Amino acid sequence: MSFTDMMSSGRGPGVIGALCALVVLLGFGFLFSVASDPGDDRSLEAVVRDQTKEILSKRGFISTGEANLKLTPSRIAEAKELTRLNLETESQKKLALTLQSEIATYKAEIEEKKTAFEAYKDEYRAFVRGKAKGEIIPVLETLTGMIYKNANIREVTAIGIQIRHDDGQKRIPFEELPAEMRDYYQFDPAQKEKAAANEAQARDQHEAAVAASNELMDQELAKQKAANAIVAKEKNRLDVIAKQAQVKNLKSEIRNLEQQIQAVASSASAAKAAGKIHFSKSNTYAGDIRAKQGLIATLETEIRQMQAK
Repeated sequence: MSFTDMMSSGRGPGVIGALCALVVLLGFGFLFSVASDPGDDRSLEAVVRDQTKEILSKRGFISTGEANLKLTPSRIAEAKELTRLNLETESQKKLALTLQSEIATYKAEIEEKKTAFEAYKDEYRAFVRGKAKGEIIPVLETLTGMIYKNANIREVTAIGIQIRHDDGQKRIPFEELPAEMRDYYQFDPAQKEKAAANEAQARDQHEAAVAASNELMDQELAKQKAANAIVAKEKNRLDVIAKQAQVKNLKSEIRNLEQQIQAVASSASAAKAAGKIHFSKSNTYAGDIRAKQGLIATLETEIRQMQAK
């Protein structure tokens, strides 16, 4: 019989009691030997007291051991259960990994089928929308109550349909079309949102390009204007110089005429003194001088106006 079996049987407590009695006897024997040892200076009472403490300590150790022995069967059962649970946990982990792999495979297959289905839907949309071009609807009534007569479909896009009707042209968004038309042309809000974003981006780019072109044109016009101003200024300067030269020539002509008048006056005086008849051109010369002086005044006024620019 093993020690564990003995402790779990009815004979276990008797064995423990015998061991305790043996320990007590050994203790008293040791106490007696110490008491009879002439080299020990302690009193008998002190030795007995110390030995009693040691005996009580060993009894406590024995009690603790007995309690632990009583817990052994339950701990063994717990250890077996823990081992079983660990094995079961490992099995569940392997199963979980297998399921995760299968789920990933199924998800990939689902995404592949969704992609294929969306591609089919896009092909169908392209077909029915392209086929609709040129179709005439005698009376097209929208969900907002608008009625368009002889609606000629010009284009079907992700946003709606572009029509030409008796009163003009119109792009009708899918949200305003009857349900059967939305279904037939496969209206997709996500595609409309993307198409609207693309249109907005294209419109912004166009407006930016137009703005840049206008700015460039304004710059070119400003350069041309500046160049024209320089040309005009130079022309004005040359015109002033030309008019100034003309004034100078007129003044020179006036001086010549004045000299001719003086010469005519001298000739007239000499002819009169000689008793001869003399036809004077003084009045003609004087008229030419007045005309030239008027022209000079006009030119000088024009020069002042030109210089003021």
